[in-house]
Amino acid sequence: MKNKHNHTIEFAPFTLAEGVDEATLIAAADDLQKEFLSRQKGFIKRDLARLTDGKWADVIYWESRESVEQAMETAPENPAALRYFQLMATSESEVVNTLMRITRSYS
Repeated sequence: MKNKHNHTIEFAPFTLAEGVDEATLIAAADDLQKEFLSRQKGFIKRDLARLTDGKWADVIYWESRESVEQAMETAPENPAALRYFQLMATSESEVVNTLMRITRSYS
């Protein structure tokens, strides 16, 4: 791994659409990983987390902010990404992805 202090973390919280269960989300998340994210330049890893309020979040690690921006540009053209996004109750205008640059890492 390159200097991890320059890596960017994308925090993308969302709410599931009504009627979507966890198994459906996990299947779509697996497809998104296999068919889109793992093929993106600068992608490092991703965690799917359930928040304490019942919402969900993708926590995605990238080599740089530019890697995130490029993936965001191409995501709307990818069928697996579109299927995943359709499971979310949050409209595009409500989506707030937060980008963070790692300053220091501890183990």
